[in-house]
Amino acid sequence: MGKGRPRSVEKGVLGQSSSASSSSSSLKIPPAPVYYPNEEEFKDPLEFICKIRPEAEPYGICRIVPPKDWKPPFALDLESFTFPTKTQAIHQLQVRSAACDSKTFELEYNRFLEAHCGRKAKKRVVFEGEELDLCKLFNAVKRYGGYDKAVDQKKWGEVFRFVRPVGKISECAKHVLCQLYREHLYDYESYYNRLNQEGDKNYNRGMHKERKSEPHVDFSSSKRRRKNNLGERVEVEEGLDQICEQCNSGLHGEVMLLCDRCDKGWHIYCLSPPLKRIPPGNWYCLDCLNSEKDSFGFVPGKQYSVEAFKRVADRAKRKWFGSVSASRVQLEKKFWEIVEGSVGEVEVMYGSDLDTSVYGSGFPRVNDQKPPSIGVEVWDKYCATPWNLNNLPMLQGSMLRAVHNSIAGVMVPWLYIGMLFSSFCWHFEDHCFYSMNYLHWGEPKCWYSVPGSEAGAFEKVMRNSLPDLFDAQPDLLFQLVTMLNPSVLQEHDVPVYSVLQEAGNFVITFPRSYHGGFNFGLNCAEAVNFAPADWLPHGSFGAELYQLYHKAAVLSHEELLCVVAKSDFDSKVSPYLNKELRRIYDKEKTWRGRLWRNGIIRSSPMSPRKQPKYVGVEEDPTCIICQRFLHISAVVCRCRPSAFVCLEHWEHICECKPNKHRLTYRYTLAELNDLVLMTENQNSEEMKQTRNVRRQHLCTNELGALSKKVNGGHVTFAQLAEDWLLKSRKILQTPYTSDAYRDALKAAEQFLWAGSEMDPVRDMVKNLIEAQNWAEGVNDCLSKLALWSCHRNHEIEKVGMEHVNSLLGFNPLPCNEPGNLKLKVYEEEARLLIQEINSALSACSKVSIADWEALHSRACDSAIYVNESEKLLLKLSSVK
Repeated sequence: MGKGRPRSVEKGVLGQSSSASSSSSSLKIPPAPVYYPNEEEFKDPLEFICKIRPEAEPYGICRIVPPKDWKPPFALDLESFTFPTKTQAIHQLQVRSAACDSKTFELEYNRFLEAHCGRKAKKRVVFEGEELDLCKLFNAVKRYGGYDKAVDQKKWGEVFRFVRPVGKISECAKHVLCQLYREHLYDYESYYNRLNQEGDKNYNRGMHKERKSEPHVDFSSSKRRRKNNLGERVEVEEGLDQICEQCNSGLHGEVMLLCDRCDKGWHIYCLSPPLKRIPPGNWYCLDCLNSEKDSFGFVPGKQYSVEAFKRVADRAKRKWFGSVSASRVQLEKKFWEIVEGSVGEVEVMYGSDLDTSVYGSGFPRVNDQKPPSIGVEVWDKYCATPWNLNNLPMLQGSMLRAVHNSIAGVMVPWLYIGMLFSSFCWHFEDHCFYSMNYLHWGEPKCWYSVPGSEAGAFEKVMRNSLPDLFDAQPDLLFQLVTMLNPSVLQEHDVPVYSVLQEAGNFVITFPRSYHGGFNFGLNCAEAVNFAPADWLPHGSFGAELYQLYHKAAVLSHEELLCVVAKSDFDSKVSPYLNKELRRIYDKEKTWRGRLWRNGIIRSSPMSPRKQPKYVGVEEDPTCIICQRFLHISAVVCRCRPSAFVCLEHWEHICECKPNKHRLTYRYTLAELNDLVLMTENQNSEEMKQTRNVRRQHLCTNELGALSKKVNGGHVTFAQLAEDWLLKSRKILQTPYTSDAYRDALKAAEQFLWAGSEMDPVRDMVKNLIEAQNWAEGVNDCLSKLALWSCHRNHEIEKVGMEHVNSLLGFNPLPCNEPGNLKLKVYEEEARLLIQEINSALSACSKVSIADWEALHSRACDSAIYVNESEKLLLKLSSVK
């Protein structure tokens, strides 16, 4: 295999000068590996990445340099191509204040002074001749751990930059700012911290008690919770007019949190991420926070042609470095100076996340128009190459082959047009996918990466370094708008690696690897996600992360697993798929058992898929609380038939009692277990034997031990099932009543979702349904016969002899239906009539017209229609 030790390429593949790449990183960050596959190794991208994964994944990232003769043509017409841009405030990627409402802060602060200090705030606090924004100062000091830490660690220069982004910082100014904070905000900081600490203690204490006693929570209150400006809870009498913006329910009002600006409400468990308790002080929803002038994001910019964007990019580079070709050390040093706020305000533009299905791909595609300058053979070759990012998600061995939904960035590549300092902030990919990025042309990209194994350590350092931003936006890392100098991560022993990607190079990022970086100048790149078999456990983690933060997922991970399990998958997939399906099986078994124990005994299967072989064609409902796709199971209530929740959030769907709720499922536990067995590389005979053994095991050791309290005593799941079977056998033997069958089938629902140990119940349910259909058929037939016999109205449709015979043809009879004997009487009369008609037709010369008419009259008067009456009518017509 063409592995190479970590080193840079001295000459860009497209022949561009790469002096910036020839120098090492200014931050002393070790490089990630670079690979030079030969032509044989380059044939299959997924196979090659699988080979290098053991070495490359610990870096979180790597670079791949294709063979020299692999040079795909750029497929877009640069003269006509236009694209939208986003404006990036690079100086605010790290050094920015958290979104805050200065007026509300002032109101809270003044009330604190009046209540705890017995005085009112000064109308204005002046710093360097201008009014000082106390809200911004408070959040800036909070960033560095509070007043005491800011003093000990000498962070007042950094605090100054938050308050006055532009301007020189003198020692005197830092001292004055420190003194102003000490005078005006120190006491408020102590109160604020104490309020939060007491809230956490109260919450933990309450949770401890709740776990011990598990009291029933009464959600019938029609009150909603607000806080006053001192953090005290205030209950406001109100009817059910406050609707949660997430789940559209007005129930559970005691955990409804109202935004103190827009007055909209959210259940604390519906927020993203969910809150454990009502927070102290005033609270503002994300919509209101993001509407603030201090909120931060990438603002949509102008539409540009490549030529116009090039002029802007060239001007920006000349502004910083003149006509001199800057080295990597210079570029990195300047970028991080800007990010850390020591240079001033710097804004750049980035044509990012351009959907190639809309704007076109840089790679040739079969259905695209071929530019005249590109030969047919070259075009066709690179349309088909597996390294063409348009082909990557659908390659053999990709778990995304079953996805028939054009998800931008996942199934459809994104295009990127960058300029100097345009950035892609710290993040890992949706669903923890792999990513592949190809630099079509232009100046290098500088990447930084933290391996997926250190993602937790990375997040901890980010939260500790930017506490104010995370307090304001707990899901900050989902926003892709924040950078942190890699040297800060290194100082906290988080491993960071770098890659310098040149034109013609690929960069691979591994699952859950945090990565970010910036561009050295004008360039064009394209990227897409991919998912080989070893991604599956990471995908499960990603799906759980979405659920934890109440974020909408890109696709249903459970659906993907089930579809792949039922397809012709490669043997390499089996171990990963088996483990994930076992995890789903165990989780479903636990939660379904928990629901049963809590009183949810109604259940029903979901509607079958029209296209079960594909993912994303028919979208599953999502949990109204956590937004998780509900492919395998869900809970619904008759009071809100269009609202669904996942099994974990069943208590939050409504205030009805559990016996009003219903479990809906796509797979029984038995069927899920069969999917598990299908992934164990067994032949059909071995699988059958294993399944039988496991079914016996399930019967004796798993759900059989599940129990709950019934009529003052405990009864097991298996015991209830046996009792139901005994009653059902008696029902089949006693005279049929529709109520008995309906009640039995309703009672059986609590067992049907379970494992193979409930197969006898399923068989009995089939027998009951068959018996019910038969008995209802007999009774319906008798009703029609009686109706015709009573009225003898020829406009009433008769019952056919074939239908009567089908009902009487069961041997043994499905159940004890007394009407069966009555139907036999009708059938005997019709059978005798048929015999007489056939006899008359056989001896037609001896039959008089009167006899023919008498037979015809009997046939007309018969409640059962016989086919022979048609022949009789023809004969009667001919003899007349």
